[in-house]
Amino acid sequence: MSPKIFAADASIDQLINKLPPPQKFVDPAISDPLSKQINSALQAHNYGVALDLSRRLAARYPKSLNSQMLRGLMALLAHDFREAAHAYKAGLSIRADFAPAYVGLGIADASQNRFAAALSDFQHLTKIVPQADIGWIGSSACAEKLGRMRDSLAFARKAAAVAPSSVGAWTQAAHEEELAGNAQVAKADMAKANDLQRKLPPAKAQK
Repeated sequence: MSPKIFAADASIDQLINKLPPPQKFVDPAISDPLSKQINSALQAHNYGVALDLSRRLAARYPKSLNSQMLRGLMALLAHDFREAAHAYKAGLSIRADFAPAYVGLGIADASQNRFAAALSDFQHLTKIVPQADIGWIGSSACAEKLGRMRDSLAFARKAAAVAPSSVGAWTQAAHEEELAGNAQVAKADMAKANDLQRKLPPAKAQK
């Protein structure tokens, strides 16, 4: 089982679902036969095979953002968090403001209990996409692991403020309010999260 790091996301696998697919801009790595083989291995849940293929793709196209993002994602799915971090850093060396790479890097660092590094990753993310819930949720969870409880609560409240339709943001806020001893606020936040969860379409509600 993946380690529980975020109150709003019970596992690393659920966080991985938040990562977007590779970008659609012109990139020779996308049309390479290895990309199709990676997709086939992924559909068959052969994560080790998919990771090995993604390594080959990244070696073939070292300056391709897509190839590095694919390698990072396959490494996360295979729970090879060290390689995932390396791949996402390689992606950021190609495009320093690429938000999905900071999400992946934050997940990889947090999964290795490198919470200070992960907090930095998620804080970078909040600067690039301040209205996205995951940057604030990740910052909150990492601050909590570091014992920075005032910051963890502030980040959780920011998540709920910028993304009021996010189940994860309200769940994280409820968790942090409970830790802070604010039982009534926590109860209200959790009620909001549950209400939003009930309104989600079935496919999204399962994620």
